Amino acid sequence: MNRKKILIGFLALVAGYILFDQFKGDVVGFYVDNYMPRPTDTPSGTVPDQITLTWSGDPQTTQTVQWRTAPEVTAGWVEYGLADADLDRQEAVRSVIADKLVENDPENSRFTATMTGLAPGTEYRYRAGDADAGTWSEWFTFTTAPADSPDFSFVYLGDAQIGMDTFGATLAAAYAARPAAAFTIIAGDLVNSGSYRSEWDDFFANAHPWFAKRPLIPVLGNHDYDPDAPYMYLDLFTLPENGPANFPPERAYSFTYGDALFIVLDSNINIEDQVDWLDETLTTHADAKWKIASYHHPAYASRRSRDNREVRELWGGLFDKHHLDIALQGHDHAYLRTFPMYAGGRVETP
Repeated sequence: MNRKKILIGFLALVAGYILFDQFKGDVVGFYVDNYMPRPTDTPSGTVPDQITLTWSGDPQTTQTVQWRTAPEVTAGWVEYGLADADLDRQEAVRSVIADKLVENDPENSRFTATMTGLAPGTEYRYRAGDADAGTWSEWFTFTTAPADSPDFSFVYLGDAQIGMDTFGATLAAAYAARPAAAFTIIAGDLVNSGSYRSEWDDFFANAHPWFAKRPLIPVLGNHDYDPDAPYMYLDLFTLPENGPANFPPERAYSFTYGDALFIVLDSNINIEDQVDWLDETLTTHADAKWKIASYHHPAYASRRSRDNREVRELWGGLFDKHHLDIALQGHDHAYLRTFPMYAGGRVETP
């Protein structure tokens, strides 16, 4: 066999491993053709789209919203208020989201605004746009977190990643079944290649209008890190900065909703650096009726070859110590539900 045939055979073998790793779910972080120019199916325009609610402050009294426009739009506001009442207006902060390989829409304007001084448990209407140009989105509504502790529901799923039309249909079915669900948690791998804005465009397009009506609670997955840091994820979402002091902001955070504590962790890097903060947060909220954590890599995986021992060993003991009720995980692309667990083993009751 000559050198050319050997080289071709080697490249084919490497490509085979890349594709195999993609389909079995381990991170390679890119498809071979991702480094080629590609279009987005939903290019930006002057009217805001990708409207997404998140929390960066107290869910009872604040609501953050972010949206996208074409790059020539350089100013943005959010108007909001009670139904049939005078409106407040908050100016938004603008940034530029760029991906030079998106051949038909390489740059977007990205706006973020936080509505403050809200009343708990109250429905507000809002719209986003450019007040000077008069280009506004349609009206949406959201409801702030309650001041007391009523029963509530929320939507949880993982790994939207590939097949966004199916993701959108799943989200629509979830809210059809639970129309009063308060928010959505996605346990990582929101997209397949986190550095490629065209994939985020597809994600937001298929999630519409749900994220404009209910806050999104995102969790970092390994594919959101592609290739080595979640730069675009952090540019797209404005999140709480109350995580570990020695850890990059917005990657791990917590919030309370009703009588429940929610803790978002980053299982991709520096798991040990989040231990003290996790312990402190669970201690501070010891009286929470429900303690719920979400992170990407399972403490108990779907098969032995996908084990994440560090997650289980460094965080599992704290979950036991503080009686964590639920851990919402992703990554394995399988429906997995454990028995009640304690000290690494099954117990009879929670």
